[in-house]
Amino acid sequence: MFVHEFALLVAIASPIAALCCMHAGLWASGERDTLMLPLPQAYPAAIRWETVEEAPAPVPTIPQNDEDFRLAA
Repeated sequence: MFVHEFALLVAIASPIAALCCMHAGLWASGERDTLMLPLPQAYPAAIRWETVEEAPAPVPTIPQNDEDFRLAA
């Protein structure tokens, strides 16, 4: 393995290793749900493959006698 290939491996792996070590340190000190590395239990619907019911967005009502509304039309 050449030095350049090893340097590329270190450049790619070191940020990932640092992120995993920070997450492990926070977890060991009692922190939960830090979202540095998303954990599956944070998304229970994704684990069970459930569909999420969404309510339709309310339609905004614009008064018909609004002067800016009449000028825009």
